[in-house]
Amino acid sequence: MSGEVRSGDGGGTYRRPGRAPSFLAFHGFTGTTSELLPMLDAVAAAGFAVEAPLLPGHGTTPGDLQNRTFDEWLNAGREHRDRLLARGDSLVLCGFSLGSLVALALAAETTPRGLVVLGNAVELAIHSSLPFRLFDRFGWRVPDAYLMKPRRADMEDREAARRLTSYDRHPLRSAMEVYRAGLRVRPLVGKITCPTLVLHGAKDHVCPRKNAAWVADHVASRDVTVRVYERSAHVVAADFDRDAVARDVVGFLQRLPVEP
Repeated sequence: MSGEVRSGDGGGTYRRPGRAPSFLAFHGFTGTTSELLPMLDAVAAAGFAVEAPLLPGHGTTPGDLQNRTFDEWLNAGREHRDRLLARGDSLVLCGFSLGSLVALALAAETTPRGLVVLGNAVELAIHSSLPFRLFDRFGWRVPDAYLMKPRRADMEDREAARRLTSYDRHPLRSAMEVYRAGLRVRPLVGKITCPTLVLHGAKDHVCPRKNAAWVADHVASRDVTVRVYERSAHVVAADFDRDAVARDVVGFLQRLPVEP
């Protein structure tokens, strides 16, 4: 297939040295670290160590993503988390969309210093989730098919969207994995006890803004902050409010208690 990857700024594994806590961030479905770039650059500029890997099946071809599973994405997250912890790093987990489900699951397993979720995907918008609900209900096999994206990304800032690196189509089987992962992660959220920052775009058409309140209401942590950005859609870290998102994330990291 031609035109499989839409290239923009960056998109590969992002890694910068710095002080603790290390900031481990996961991108969204069919996307790359370019979705998080303004935030990652701001965190690195504030002096924190940053790592944002490509999840399995991303940054190559849509065919490579088609048969990937949530367990593969979660296990990849575990490997990065465990490697950083093994070298003695304290850790803040961060995830956007699909990456938010990875970060939430990891935070439920091992208590990090903090957790940041953007455009979290514990539930998909009705137009996205309805076909997958039907596949689940009737036990249909998801075909080896791809759905072309009507536009590069769910963003209000179209110029910034052109700078992203992502696939131009959704592989349906792995998209089903994202839907099922939301159902799987929801019961885990009550195990999260670390300080949590929940960020969401008010104009998100992929993951409803009510997801932000749901996560805030269901984590066990008493230290929870929610920010909803009125000018932005799903890819909130790269959209019109990207500078505010970056400031809020850096401020969150800077106020975390110093480890003894």
